[in-house]
Amino acid sequence: MFIKAMKSSLSALSLLCTLFITPYADASVLTIDNFSHAQTAIDRGNSVGSPTTVNQLTGTDLTNASRTFIAVASGTTYANKEEIVSGGNVLKIVNGGTSAGTASIIWNFDPINFKAYGNAILLEILSIDLGVKVEMVANGTSTSGVQSFSGPGNFWLGFDAFSNPAVFSSVNSFRLNFSGPAAWDGQFRVLATTTPVPVPAAFVLMGSVLLGGLGIRRRPGR
Repeated sequence: MFIKAMKSSLSALSLLCTLFITPYADASVLTIDNFSHAQTAIDRGNSVGSPTTVNQLTGTDLTNASRTFIAVASGTTYANKEEIVSGGNVLKIVNGGTSAGTASIIWNFDPINFKAYGNAILLEILSIDLGVKVEMVANGTSTSGVQSFSGPGNFWLGFDAFSNPAVFSSVNSFRLNFSGPAAWDGQFRVLATTTPVPVPAAFVLMGSVLLGGLGIRRRPGR
C-alpha cells in the first residue's frame, strides 16, 4: 500500500518539479530587437568612432524602426576601447582592459502600445560581468533608474518600475544605457516586451501537501 501511494506521490511531484523548472510562460511577445541586424560602433580614448545608426531595422516587430549605437570609452589612450556589436542574434558590448566606458542603444519607431503585449521588459543575458548596470528609458523621459544585473538569465523589469508607467500606452522611443567597472563585458540576446506568468500559488500549496504526505504516509506499526 505504501509503495503504491509513494509512486502516485512521486508522479505528482515530477509534474510539480517540471512546473518549477519552467516558471514563466509568455502570454504575448513584442520583439523590440533580436539583434540579428549587423551594426558596430567603436570609440577609442583618442578617437571617436560613434555613434552609428541603421534605418529600417530588421529583427523587430516595431514599424519604421531605426537603431543608434553610442559607444563612449573612458580615458584618453588608444587602448581604452568601447565597442558595441550586433549580429547573429547577439548584442556584444566590450571594453578594453583599462576602459570603464558607457554604451547606449536607442530605438526610434512609430508609436505603439506596449501594454497591449505585456507589462514588463525582457532582456536575455548570455554573459555579464559583476558590477554592470543598465538604465532603461521610454520616450526619453520615463526612466527605470539604474538597475543591477545578478548574472546571466532572463532579466525582467515591469512597467511599474519606471518613473512614468503611463507612457507605455504609446511608446515611440526606447533606450538602454549600460555602465560598469573597467574592462566590463556583456552579451545579450533578445529585448522584448511581454508578461511573465508565474506558477500559480495553488501549485505551491499542492507541493507542500505532497511533500507532507510523503512524510507521514509511512508510520511504524503499533
